[in-house]
Amino acid sequence: MAKLKLLVLFGGTSNEYQNSLASAASILRTLNSEQYEIVPVGINKKGRWLYFPGDYEEIAEDKWTENPDCAPAVLSPDPAHRGILILEDGSYTLKRIDVIFSVLQGQYGEDGAIQGLCELSHIPYVGNGILSSALCRNKAMTHALLSSAGIPMPNWISVSQRNLNRLEHEYDRVEEHLDYPVFVKPSGSNSSAASGIAENRAQLSAHIKRAFTQDSTVLIEEYVRGREFRVGVFGYDLPFASFAGELIDGADGKMIIPAELDDETVRIIREMTISAFCILECCSLALFDVYCTERGDILIGEVNTMPELTEIDAYPELMADLGMRYPYLLEKLIEQAVEHADRSF
Repeated sequence: MAKLKLLVLFGGTSNEYQNSLASAASILRTLNSEQYEIVPVGINKKGRWLYFPGDYEEIAEDKWTENPDCAPAVLSPDPAHRGILILEDGSYTLKRIDVIFSVLQGQYGEDGAIQGLCELSHIPYVGNGILSSALCRNKAMTHALLSSAGIPMPNWISVSQRNLNRLEHEYDRVEEHLDYPVFVKPSGSNSSAASGIAENRAQLSAHIKRAFTQDSTVLIEEYVRGREFRVGVFGYDLPFASFAGELIDGADGKMIIPAELDDETVRIIREMTISAFCILECCSLALFDVYCTERGDILIGEVNTMPELTEIDAYPELMADLGMRYPYLLEKLIEQAVEHADRSF
């Protein structure tokens, strides 16, 4: 049987560049070279696309751009090509691609941009489509859609940059809807960037203005007190959810899998995340933040449509708890991408 020609796309211009490199290096080390003809392509911090034929450890160590054998490359949007064009000796050669595994994260990686290019190329790709990627990257849109569908979310309100000339009025509106403390974050970028907790109006103002440096819309949520979990969802037509993994305070992302929860709470969380996955038109994979509050509510938080994918990251660990060990998980993500694309292209 001929090897599947797999393009692994990594790097990018977002502030999640390093996370993408770690995921790519882990995936590339794990994939079976007898099963796949692997084509690594990276995007450097300035947005330049490079075919990378070097050692995968150079990606892990962020030395890949220094490799002298890197060559300029571009994913062709022409479906007649169905591949990448690599610049060699002054002319472009075409390398056909059967499936794309993009681990680009953040802006241009999870917001529908790269997904649109993959769609134009008519090449199957792992992960969510244009609409779900764009919806989930914009937290205000995610909250609006899920809230309107009856999915419990933290109480929230958004502020648009259009209202910069009337921010005092916007602060009044926030205080009418929410009690302090509140959590402030950019709507369309990594929550760890320009986000923070506000205990009063002065802090609210400072955090909103800082968040506006990252995005044109800012999301303000009630500060949720309680237990925090991660739940992975996998699949297309009949998606299924992992058991919840509980984040351990002060343990830098470590989880207890499965979390200690009663059977009814487990059922509610799994059904809720699958419902949200379907409402948002997700497919392939997604990682959900879930909260069990001190007042007894179960709430959906953020939805990550391209979670970090090293073997020790949350999504692979949650899937491993279901029996989908890391190599098998990667194979199934690729296999389902090809099968699903047969209905589209």
